[in-house]
Amino acid sequence: MSNLIDRYLLFRIRTKRDPEAFAKIYDRYVKALYRFTLLKLPSQEEAQDITAETFTRTWGYLQEHQEVTHIRALLYRVARNLIADYYRNRPVSAGVDPSAVTFEGDSTSTTDTGLDDKGREQRVIEARAELSLVVKQLERLKEDYRDVVTLRLVDGLAFEDIADVLGKSVGNVRVIYHRALKALKEIDS
Repeated sequence: MSNLIDRYLLFRIRTKRDPEAFAKIYDRYVKALYRFTLLKLPSQEEAQDITAETFTRTWGYLQEHQEVTHIRALLYRVARNLIADYYRNRPVSAGVDPSAVTFEGDSTSTTDTGLDDKGREQRVIEARAELSLVVKQLERLKEDYRDVVTLRLVDGLAFEDIADVLGKSVGNVRVIYHRALKALKEIDS
């Protein structure tokens, strides 16, 4: 269903240059894309800048080119290229602050899970602690491994979409993913 919605929105952008359709794409992917950039960049401000630039460049690309089949993969590819440009032009600084990563469940409403504010706060604290451990382990992996694991487990992309983002075959992405999981297990040992 999600892919069908994306195709419809892309159709509206291609045929009518509809900014409202692009705004819907932005709303659908901004949190996940920000989370992806935040895991790769040293500060929240830089992640916000790269995320904003990703959507700006994607809008320009969609205005110039007609054939885009997977908007999600295009967004991640543009973000990856911008992150590569960032590191090419700047010295590498300290790692990611895992406490800066936001979660979809960070709101204070109790209607959707039945947890009170204290229970929700405890769950968020535990999730951030676990994320801190995972981020430290991810930093020890090769870049290809880190990218595939992040795209698959953090952002929930299918292997086909990851292959499109990374410019690799689906089989190659699956192999990298399984090798990355094996490397993560060896780090724990």
